[in-house]
Amino acid sequence: MKNYVIVFILCMYASIGFGQGKKTRVRVDIKPLVGKTMWFSFEDGETDVKMLTPDADGVFEFSTALEKPIDVRLGMDEPVKGSLNLYIEPGDDLLIKTDFKDATTFSGKGKENAIAYKELMALYIKNYSSLDATKMSTEVLNERIAQMRKDNLDFLEANKSKVSKDFFDFQYLKFYYEGLGFEMIMPYMISQGLKKKFTEVMPTDYLDMLQKVKISDELLVYYPYNRFVRGSLPSYLRYKHMLEIGKEDSLVVQKEDEKRMMEYDLIKTNLTGKIRELALFSAVNNLLLNAKDVNDYKPYITKFAADGGSDVHVKELQGIYDRALKLASGAMPPPFELDDIDGKKVSLKDFAGKVVYIDFWASWCSPCRQEMKSGSPKLHAKFADNKDLVFLYISIDDNEAKWRTAIADDKIEGVHLLSKGGTKSIVAKAFNISGIPRYVIIGRDGKILDNDAPRPSNDETYSQLMKALDKK
Repeated sequence: MKNYVIVFILCMYASIGFGQGKKTRVRVDIKPLVGKTMWFSFEDGETDVKMLTPDADGVFEFSTALEKPIDVRLGMDEPVKGSLNLYIEPGDDLLIKTDFKDATTFSGKGKENAIAYKELMALYIKNYSSLDATKMSTEVLNERIAQMRKDNLDFLEANKSKVSKDFFDFQYLKFYYEGLGFEMIMPYMISQGLKKKFTEVMPTDYLDMLQKVKISDELLVYYPYNRFVRGSLPSYLRYKHMLEIGKEDSLVVQKEDEKRMMEYDLIKTNLTGKIRELALFSAVNNLLLNAKDVNDYKPYITKFAADGGSDVHVKELQGIYDRALKLASGAMPPPFELDDIDGKKVSLKDFAGKVVYIDFWASWCSPCRQEMKSGSPKLHAKFADNKDLVFLYISIDDNEAKWRTAIADDKIEGVHLLSKGGTKSIVAKAFNISGIPRYVIIGRDGKILDNDAPRPSNDETYSQLMKALDKK
């Protein structure tokens, strides 16, 4: 990678200066197709999906006062199913003509950025879809991951004169930190998925990766960096610490609460400023979201406040705690209705009087897929003749085709539902799902027995399900 990459990331924060919001408009013309609704989603993960309706000319319009650049996705389900990745910045006025298949054109202010982003995402998706930890050595996989990041940055360098400075800066930082975050967490994902030791799959420079990070509060205005600070960085600090004390083999058996409590302490020691506060908030947030009994970790809200947590974040954590109480053992699960793989509407009411083992997963989640290939078949076999147990799989995939392909490839038996949108999907938000795989057991009475149940491969799972089935 060129030395320019590091210099750019280290110096970039000095030139950041977002001003007042500017009117920004995106119009989408799908004629001759006629659609009733279209969705518009910001990729920062913080903004809810917006539903659009067409004007008298059949054109869909989204407008807002935008303060900073952002990636968005827009799409529709009828009369065709499709989506587009898009980059917009303050003051853009884009007209998109598309059939959501092969024909898409851009015009108006921001079209050069839109065209470049479409090509950039095509390159990214092509490279990402070629990664398969089960079909290549870990050395090759690590090389491919690093090469994927380099390809994205090289594309930006080659197209620098065609795009705006904000586009270049934003996308450069995004792919730098998304790629670095990927390199930081992949060894753990691979070691779990392939049942290998962490040290066998990590890159040779793994312990030195913090040198590639610019710790800068100013960069937090960019959501990719913000997401990196909340997600990959705390996990990396934990992986690095376990390696340094010679307990890396214990990573795979660490309980969720142990992970977050360790991350909390490491964040306090290694980070400073707003970055420290945000990362601490994320650790407590995940602790509350994944707790079997959220009351055990309520003191962490007070601890966070004492460690410099802002009033806004303290209030948000209190809200998370209050919502988590509604998912405790003995509570009624949130209602939902989703389409199954055959297009049939399915809800929890359909399984009244039965025990339901819910598996939240996605096609791109290596640990999820590994459990389905090894743990699930063995667990299913133990209950082959039991009609009172339902294995319910809820995918949070965005891509329906990949969801269907994964089910077919892994020969996953059970009831399959799709809730698009990742952890921001309707059902994932209702169940406070912050990471996958995640398992929930619903008892015969329709109430939650365990909102963070063990995996299919865990012997405890069989025991818990048998106890649930014995309750009449």
